Amino acid sequence: MTIAIRDATTADAAAVARIHVTAWQHAYAGLIHRPVLDALDVADRTAGWTRWLERSLAGEGTDGDVRHAMVVAERDGEVMGWATFGPARLPEREGWGELAGCYVDPRATRSGIGRAMVAEVEARLTAAGFERAYLWVLEGNVPAEQAYSRYGWEPDGATLDDPDTDPTRVLVDHARVRILAER
Repeated sequence: MTIAIRDATTADAAAVARIHVTAWQHAYAGLIHRPVLDALDVADRTAGWTRWLERSLAGEGTDGDVRHAMVVAERDGEVMGWATFGPARLPEREGWGELAGCYVDPRATRSGIGRAMVAEVEARLTAAGFERAYLWVLEGNVPAEQAYSRYGWEPDGATLDDPDTDPTRVLVDHARVRILAER
């Protein structure tokens, strides 16, 4: 089994969308209302990720004015994970890097793909001059909390309410942070 991390291209949008949908349905079962997860559509996500990748690759903002990049992880030539990253989107974290999204195909969990992607993102954020980074984990997502803890990302106590994803309740994300480089 060979894992390769590379920059994503627009040709990866369908694989990214497939992983996005299946990873959410797997990881967030019991955390997000089942009809919300069942309504996720790979075709819609493919169109959205295509637009996102086109903007990112053109150097444009992917979230307002903030431009994030994406890497994908291939195992034996098949895209099995992706991660998005770049400068902080939140003004209170200005000057920080952000690991905005990191998902692995459920068929490949605990295979080293997540660890490899996170290490690549950390290296790229460090090379871009960021000394620290943050990410968000959905409250109750114990496997993700454990994984990020193993990777050296520590909770910092910050929370972020998400009232939009699940119409039945407000979801809460918890921040985890990582020191990338010491001065």
